[in-house]
Amino acid sequence: MKSKTISYWILTADLLWMLGALGLSIYLRYAGMKETAYFTVHFQTYSLMILAAVVVWTLLYFGMSLDGFKGGWHLFAMFSQLIVAISLFMIVLLAFGFLTGHYYSRLVLLYFAFFFFLGLVGLRCIARFLATSKLRNMADYRCVILGHGPVARELASKIASHPELPFQIVGFLFPSESEAFNGFASSLEAPFTSVKTLQVLELLVQQKVQKLIIAMSQPNGAEIRKLISRCREAAIQVYLVPQWYDLYLSKAELVEIDGLPLLSLQERHPPAINFALKRIMDFVVSLGILFLVSPILAVAAFVVYSRKGRALRTELRCGKDGIPFRMYRLNVERHPTSPERYERLLIRWSLTELPQLWNVLSGDMSLVGPRPEAPERVKYYSEWQRQRLKVHAGVTGLAQVHGLRDQHSSEDKARFDLQYIFNWSLLLDLSLMLQTVWTLLFRGLSREPVPSQAASLVSTSNDFVGREVADVNRS
Repeated sequence: MKSKTISYWILTADLLWMLGALGLSIYLRYAGMKETAYFTVHFQTYSLMILAAVVVWTLLYFGMSLDGFKGGWHLFAMFSQLIVAISLFMIVLLAFGFLTGHYYSRLVLLYFAFFFFLGLVGLRCIARFLATSKLRNMADYRCVILGHGPVARELASKIASHPELPFQIVGFLFPSESEAFNGFASSLEAPFTSVKTLQVLELLVQQKVQKLIIAMSQPNGAEIRKLISRCREAAIQVYLVPQWYDLYLSKAELVEIDGLPLLSLQERHPPAINFALKRIMDFVVSLGILFLVSPILAVAAFVVYSRKGRALRTELRCGKDGIPFRMYRLNVERHPTSPERYERLLIRWSLTELPQLWNVLSGDMSLVGPRPEAPERVKYYSEWQRQRLKVHAGVTGLAQVHGLRDQHSSEDKARFDLQYIFNWSLLLDLSLMLQTVWTLLFRGLSREPVPSQAASLVSTSNDFVGREVADVNRS
């Protein structure tokens, strides 16, 4: 079953549950009351609301990609996205009732929002369970990735995070680095065994491979062209990742002219009003957060001041367009060698970063965006990584809600940051703020140790190596 088909089935289930949730809400509101006539007359009013609700939810569903699988399956992301969507959905329904002059019971609407949300979460969990079930996996296409660089590893990682895709990665193929051997290295039978070009097709057929995905920076060479030709003759479908994948931040569309494929790279240029709205939201929300957390921040600052003689510290960071600015934080080391109890508490709950709300108010930072890095690190950015400097740095971001911190490589964080920039919207910002709350609660209540200075030196890249791809846990 294709991912688009799954998406349409989820939408159909959403709309059916919408009817059930509204019926249940009306029943709970009027059950036991001797007002049958009142209920019957006003059911027509709710029927009109249902028509509006179907249209509004369908638009939100496709506009916000609410099937739960966008960007990979992540429970907190799905949960946050649905909260934002339901809030906007109910606001539109209330406005519809006001403009049409119909009265809707507030208790009915409250019941409806609650039951509808629970049902949406349940439907997506069921969809994920079915997508990862053994019966579904038996119908997956067995795929081999031709390549072993960052693009190939990222592709394997993305496929593993999308259980709705009918792909099962069984291994890698890549040109042999040995000058004395003309062929490919394979991870299909044993890690990094050498296979001659003429034997590759036999190996693919033996492993029942149905699709070959080429993910190489420079997919040239006679051996690769020969392999592609043989795969096509054997009815093995070939996919190609664009050679310039690492270099652009744009939407790719395939244009065909008399059988000649052209890849169109379209840069996104959001209207200036979007950035103005983002700035307004940053100012209003950060001011509200600062008001709510000011008692906590005051206590934390007092404790740090009493122990170290200074409550705040500033760090030089690069913001939008690489312009340096002073970022505020509590005077606590990021990776203390032997942290005291209060330092572990502040770091675990990220209370050390609360002073950055002042950076947001002053316009140096945004609430959501790529985390700012030091000039010493930025000067080594590649041209691809420098694209993350197109927007204001953020207090939180897509990379942070996926668990990436200072000790992770800039390349790992840049992939998430560029994904955020490409898909940016105000609703995405609201969703990431909620995801940050869930992430902080999960990390704060867990027993995960605070990273030490030694631990920060260890590479934590999530790259796939060799045959590990064949054992990817897709659950």
